[in-house]
Amino acid sequence: MLIIADENIPQVKKAFGEFGEVKLFHGRSITQKDVIDADVLLVRSITRVDKDLLEGTNVKFVATATIGTDHIDKDYLNKAGIRFADAAGCNAYSVAEYVVSAITEIFFRTGRPFQGSALGIVGYGNIGTKVDAFAKALGVDTILNDPPLKRKTGDSKFKSLEEALNCDIITFHVPLNKGGMDNTVHLLNEENINIINDGSLLINSSRGAVVDNHALKKALIKNKRFNAVLDVWENEPAIDRELLDITDIATPHIAGYSYEGKLNSTLFIYNKFCEYAGVEKKWKPDYMQLEDNIIMPRKTENNVELMKNILNNIYDINDDSLKLKEGLKLSDEQFPRYFDELRKNYRIRREFFNYKIDGSSLTGEQIEMLKSLRFEII
Repeated sequence: MLIIADENIPQVKKAFGEFGEVKLFHGRSITQKDVIDADVLLVRSITRVDKDLLEGTNVKFVATATIGTDHIDKDYLNKAGIRFADAAGCNAYSVAEYVVSAITEIFFRTGRPFQGSALGIVGYGNIGTKVDAFAKALGVDTILNDPPLKRKTGDSKFKSLEEALNCDIITFHVPLNKGGMDNTVHLLNEENINIINDGSLLINSSRGAVVDNHALKKALIKNKRFNAVLDVWENEPAIDRELLDITDIATPHIAGYSYEGKLNSTLFIYNKFCEYAGVEKKWKPDYMQLEDNIIMPRKTENNVELMKNILNNIYDINDDSLKLKEGLKLSDEQFPRYFDELRKNYRIRREFFNYKIDGSSLTGEQIEMLKSLRFEII
């Protein structure tokens, strides 16, 4: 069996090597010639999988080690009798922790408290539900927007997009749906971006085209009255560098790139392949044990300062932003490769549950907050 895989799928050779030969390729360079004799194709979000790539090949199983599937022509796969699998939910905690890190950093810079703020969550799936729980742990109220779930459940807790955009913080966690009743392309656009209040915080870690990048750039240049954190961009990796320059925190599509999230993605598609092939699930990821995982935070009654202090020991989101913005020195031709290299060589980032917090200087309320964020208190 021949298995073609994106080189950035972690431990993919160990996972799939038992089934046959595994050949690795850069995701943007996979061609029909590369997969002509392949039985299995394993990709990430940068590989377009459609008729042009697969027609006339031997591929019978396609999996993407991502939660998003807008790069996959699922209609074609279905018509061609090719089994498809994704890794939905694999990195949900990673993205939720990224959102917590972004909120903490911007609130620390602007001197705002968590308590009394409202967070509009657009999309209430695997990630949105976890962001909701984390926000409540911080003392942040939430407004939920998810039209498909609203229709399905009739639950009054789901509000309009306008209500979500009117919050102090807005975060997007929707798939990229092109057209139809639940279109999410340019969900935030020139017509509704003015709903965002002065001093608010906009976060997009879903798909780049969910936010109209031109409209956002225009709004920020005209009157920078709200903060913006972008992890995803239109036209990656050749993103709008003017927008990059004026974004408060800018990262190269790595919100879901925790060590656990990436390994989970491999495990999810491995398990689904085993189910497809009718074979026993033998492989488990090597979740390397974390050393030096005890954090002793400084005593403070300010929860934003507490979280900033803890996150400085775990994940300083500024580091990722500064590295991406260093690319502004490069030419238009050089920058896309730089963007991809930042993703390919991304450092190991561990999720909150790996860390033990010394609770001797914390209040009971702070201990409960940190427990709800999945930290261990000692």
